[in-house]
Amino acid sequence: MRAVGRLVLLGLACGWSAARATDWGPWPLNPQSHFVAAGYKHDDGGALIVMCDTDRKLISLALEEPRANWTQGTAIKFMTRTDDGAQLNDDVGLAVDKTHVVLTEPSTWHLNAMGKAHGTFAVGTGEYARIFPAPNFRNAVEPVLKACGDHW
Repeated sequence: MRAVGRLVLLGLACGWSAARATDWGPWPLNPQSHFVAAGYKHDDGGALIVMCDTDRKLISLALEEPRANWTQGTAIKFMTRTDDGAQLNDDVGLAVDKTHVVLTEPSTWHLNAMGKAHGTFAVGTGEYARIFPAPNFRNAVEPVLKACGDHW
């Protein structure tokens, strides 16, 4: 597995259970990690996390899909659509294990679409899709963007 995948998975594994299921908010990570993150977790364990690798100044998106059975290292389609259907991004993420996909370089375009949503936005892989609430998304993600030297 690529180094970024191992680091992301390690950082995310430390915080899965502590995220709130009702709202976007800071995503708890290992205190020694160099990631800052915000996320949303559905009741069934599916989650979307926006992360900043503060060492590399790289913003990434991680999708946890408990229904999936992806093969590590496989390229997985990653799509985002806002509630008005106006934005559609179609890129390729990397499966870091059977239930996690990470999108790195093109994540900024997806964040832009998510940030424009009013009520909800959808993230999908072609096989699986999830709806996420838009309220509080921009506020929750702002510290992540700031940690990477970015802003809305």
